[in-house]
Amino acid sequence: MQDSMMNKIKCTCLLIALIVFAKPSMAQIEIDISGGAVRGIPIAVVPFRVVDATELKHNIHDVVGFDLAATGKFEILDPRNFLSQPSRKEEFRAKDWRFINAEALVMGEVWKIGNDNYEVQFRIFDVARDQEIGTGKRIPNLSGENLRTAGHIISDHVYNAFTGRSAAFDSRIAFIKRSEIEFQRYRYRLMVADWDGYDAREVYASWKPLLSPAWSPNGQQLAFVSYSRKGPVVQVINIESGKSKVIAAFNGVNSAPTWSPDGRKLAYSTSRNGSPDVYIYDFDTEQHTRINNHYGIDTEPAWSPDGNYLLFTSSRSGKPQIYQIGLNSNEVARMTFEGKENANASYDLSGKNIVMVHEGGQIVVMEEENSRLTWLTNGKFDESPSFSPNGDMVLYATEQAYEPALMVASSDGRVRTRLSFVKGDVREPVWSPIRR
Repeated sequence: MQDSMMNKIKCTCLLIALIVFAKPSMAQIEIDISGGAVRGIPIAVVPFRVVDATELKHNIHDVVGFDLAATGKFEILDPRNFLSQPSRKEEFRAKDWRFINAEALVMGEVWKIGNDNYEVQFRIFDVARDQEIGTGKRIPNLSGENLRTAGHIISDHVYNAFTGRSAAFDSRIAFIKRSEIEFQRYRYRLMVADWDGYDAREVYASWKPLLSPAWSPNGQQLAFVSYSRKGPVVQVINIESGKSKVIAAFNGVNSAPTWSPDGRKLAYSTSRNGSPDVYIYDFDTEQHTRINNHYGIDTEPAWSPDGNYLLFTSSRSGKPQIYQIGLNSNEVARMTFEGKENANASYDLSGKNIVMVHEGGQIVVMEEENSRLTWLTNGKFDESPSFSPNGDMVLYATEQAYEPALMVASSDGRVRTRLSFVKGDVREPVWSPIRR
């Protein structure tokens, strides 16, 4: 991003190689929808009734509304137009909701069971068919802080009920935050937060740059790049215990780690034997295997969901383009031909779509079968795209009003939503798997 030290840091590995080798409420959350006219399923998210009138720190309906709106598949109706405020099945009257053109409805109650112990009950209705979907559900043993998690779980159920697809709201993101301490001395912090950026916490910090976080498939570990006295190294940290292990600290540039789908291997790029090539580290054998050998710069590997292929960025055609290598056949194929530059690619869960940075600052999704592109953004400073666990949204870093920001775009490019809980100089976001 323009005049950004962090952007320079992110490009360090590639540049070195080139030189050497040639109360949260909807109003506060700020939904920034900027993708044009949007029409999704009109849904009424009724404020949940708090049975004992306890004032809650988090309003569940706000969390659900934000989640669903960000997908572009739902249109959240204004509560000021509601004719009733039901919280139980017997209070539901379909005609009240048809009058305001609602096609779907979610409602529920919050019960205080004990000191900072809550239970949430919710129901989902298909207004058009005048019927309940399922028989209602409850989420027990919640602290007041965890009411937001209950909201994300409810959003997952609603999303699945009306789209038939798995959802992604009960998940997390990781990102790098740079904080200026004093006299232009910076602290680099690896952060983990809920998918919407709420409740960010530090899991690792350094006075030297941190780059390229990548989630393990079980969501318990992060691989990333840190800097030692000799240069960039790849390491892995358990985000709960804080224990870390260096994986690759070879002479040269070590960068861009990514986990295999089974979590048993880690692909990364290193220049230990000359120009950067892709290697795979096996956690069982602790062996490093070279995957390709080319005079060009090969970096930014990403696994296919079946574990049989790796995407990677290569300069072998002159400028960065996306290639694919078969791990069984060792055959290499160029994947991108539109545009002068394409980089930082990864698959969605289906393996049918690839998200990447196009022309140095636009986020696009490419259908693997026909190479057709869908533009999610048309800016100049967008980077680090990462699919949601279900592939229906893309997280990325950008710049708004000359300030760094994290955004989520629907995978069709119609809706873009800023994660306004995330403040400061933030970069390199990546989306976790669904929590287990």
